[in-house]
Amino acid sequence: MKIIGHGALFLLILLPFFLRTPSVLAHAGVGTPQINNLDLGPYRIWVWSDPEPPQVDSYHVAVALTESLDNDPNGFAGEPILDADVLVEMEQAASGLLLVAQATHADATNKLFYEAIFVPQQTGAWEIRVIVQGPDGPVQASYMDEVEPATFPWLAVGGGLLALILAGAGAALYLYTGKDGAAQKREK
Repeated sequence: MKIIGHGALFLLILLPFFLRTPSVLAHAGVGTPQINNLDLGPYRIWVWSDPEPPQVDSYHVAVALTESLDNDPNGFAGEPILDADVLVEMEQAASGLLLVAQATHADATNKLFYEAIFVPQQTGAWEIRVIVQGPDGPVQASYMDEVEPATFPWLAVGGGLLALILAGAGAALYLYTGKDGAAQKREK
């Protein structure tokens, strides 16, 4: 395999790591775990938030629900609950401002998760409540999170610049080795 082949393979493997953005994490059901394997009567609930740290203009909540079964401390034996009505509320502690979003499978990358997307405009402490309305009645879980001012996306910009540098280095390597390779082939 030529050197460019190894370099291109290397770039293709690393490029997604440089270009991934934190907001994709909650869509996939990962991110910062907020509630982990909580038994809520007929349900087990897991909740993740993204980005970390939470920022003004961007807050995602991903929720996973399963059946809560007796003698199942890990919560993995129950079937996923995909037909519940999941509502997520964000209430700013200082002002009482309430944001409400229906969590659905529509925006979730993994359709086993429910996702709610918020655009909070105030910093500070927020209480996030996940309310599940199912055939066995409503249940609720909550947690607190601190929303910070929005910051410049240095990681995304730096990753993009690094990808451009690597692509330029790959192109220069190709041009450099391509000429030598063609000259060696002509000599034979």
